[in-house]
Amino acid sequence: MCGFFGVVNFKGQLKAEDKADIKKGIKSIEYRGPDDQNIISNDNFCFGFNRLSIIDLDAENQPYYTSDKSVFMMCNGEIYNYQELKKILISKGYKFKTKTDVEVILHGYVEWGESICNKLNGIFSIVILDRRINKIFLIRDHLGVKPLHYFINGEKLYFGSDYNSFFCIHDYNHSLNNSALISYLSFRNVIGKQTFYKDIFDILPGTKITFEGNKIKEEQYWDIPTVIEPDQGIDFYLSELDRLINESVKKQMVSDVPLGAFISGGLDSSILLSYIKNHKSNINTYITGFEEQGYNEFEHAETVADYLNLIEPKKLKIEQSEYIDSLRETIRFRGEPISVPHENAFLKMSREMKKDISVVMSGEGADEMFAGYGRIFRSPHDYYMSKKLLTGKIFDYTNGNSIKKNFNNPMDHFLTRYSWFTNEEKKEFLSPDVLKNDFDEYSLEYINSLFKKVSHLNYYQGMYYLLGKLHLTNLLNRLDRMTMAASIEARVPFLDVNLVEFASKLPTDYKLKWKNKISQLVSKFYTSESISEKFDIPKYILKRLAKNKLPDSIIYRKKMGFPVPLNNWASKKLGEYACDILTSSTSKSRDIFNISTVKKFIQKKAYNAKEDLDGKKIWMMVNVELWLQEQKFK
Repeated sequence: MCGFFGVVNFKGQLKAEDKADIKKGIKSIEYRGPDDQNIISNDNFCFGFNRLSIIDLDAENQPYYTSDKSVFMMCNGEIYNYQELKKILISKGYKFKTKTDVEVILHGYVEWGESICNKLNGIFSIVILDRRINKIFLIRDHLGVKPLHYFINGEKLYFGSDYNSFFCIHDYNHSLNNSALISYLSFRNVIGKQTFYKDIFDILPGTKITFEGNKIKEEQYWDIPTVIEPDQGIDFYLSELDRLINESVKKQMVSDVPLGAFISGGLDSSILLSYIKNHKSNINTYITGFEEQGYNEFEHAETVADYLNLIEPKKLKIEQSEYIDSLRETIRFRGEPISVPHENAFLKMSREMKKDISVVMSGEGADEMFAGYGRIFRSPHDYYMSKKLLTGKIFDYTNGNSIKKNFNNPMDHFLTRYSWFTNEEKKEFLSPDVLKNDFDEYSLEYINSLFKKVSHLNYYQGMYYLLGKLHLTNLLNRLDRMTMAASIEARVPFLDVNLVEFASKLPTDYKLKWKNKISQLVSKFYTSESISEKFDIPKYILKRLAKNKLPDSIIYRKKMGFPVPLNNWASKKLGEYACDILTSSTSKSRDIFNISTVKKFIQKKAYNAKEDLDGKKIWMMVNVELWLQEQKFK
């Protein structure tokens, strides 16, 4: 894993200031690649690259280029099928200077052109400059594990791995994108390709951008499948799942530096460790938690380690004051307001891991692929039951999320169910100048485009695609930013493209299964919140696969999901801190939030106990304020 920053101008020459910007920008993200730095420039382009050495530690640093310097390439990431591609390219006469995985991209592009992205299995953000045709290609991996941003400034295209590099552009006055703020409060992250900054855009997962000097062409080369295959039986699927996970783990364990893994005591990390153990017996594992009862999983992690005969997990506890003190620094590395409450803990743990390892295996993706969020994946039940003539009139299926009881369509229901701040709360908390509508126009258009892609599926089936596009990308962003801040490469075996394609086509009953017919019948009188893990079995096929690999106490324990005791803290130091900075006369968010409403909310005596939701809302507003304090908006 690495970091890069660059600029190209096909219409004219770069100035000295432009090249100085790249030098400053790449310097600002040295944490993404502290082992080596290289800058290459010409009249109309300048590329900067920071390397975190993982494979072929003594190899020449990127950017890589052809012998005639007609094609230049940079890649942040790992190519897991590089040996297979390398053999093909060598047979065709290509010469390799290094043993790195990413050099296959350079020669692969020369051989196969733009279709190279369809041949890669890995996690990557790629830049390819073809001077023969005056085009530059920006390519992001299938699921969006590695970030990639771009900014057009006149005739110049800037691109990079990290927002922090863009602040070094001498003639760019960055400013707040108000639409992104509404998206953040609704979905706890900025969805789609918009960002918190006007004119800086994310490249979407599975997407290739082409720039020719006057326009951007966007092309999606891969997407999460939206076809459910005919049922082939549980035995077939268990066998395939076992094979695919094992193959993914084996590929992703290739490394010339020490490798470890996260351990939580939950199903995902535990089953992953059972496969890792097949290939590496003495692996270091790491877990973070909090002092408060019910907010750490240390005991369960030890159970897994004992069962698999692993080295004792390295544990890290975070205290409230430590958490608050680290918020500002975490936001700086993120480059935007934090979107997941435990990111601070992730950052501290990453720094601890760096003492031992440089690569960590993580269980991201299993929840989205196999219905780990039982209440969310079961929520279509509420929509369908609310539409029935009898039950829709008698029962309230809103789960207390909204005063609204009637939904026009699944998207209408999803927007209400998935949002942290309800529409009513946004109207209370936000200034009328900021909130023009319940949701920002771009987010509505983007989510509507996703629903159109699954219009041939029922709401249950479509939910996997929606969570993969909306929720997963945010978690991957968190994973990348916090691990790379400590110069750690995170790998995600559950998101191998072959495994994702398999899981996406799997009949949904193998993911979220009713316990029996009686449970299915009785559930009609309950909401998804009450049904989940009582009447159904989330991640059913993963749990079946885990039999004889893990103890039942781990396989069937209730999902926890790395919670942070925000409600508890909001009534103590965090609440005091929030009140001080949000209601201060120097607050940067005074024109965004209704200060009197915010103050009353923080100082109320009882918080909504459900998932620490009130504490999360206070935490989000604190994030916005701290992020704004870091900015120098014009």
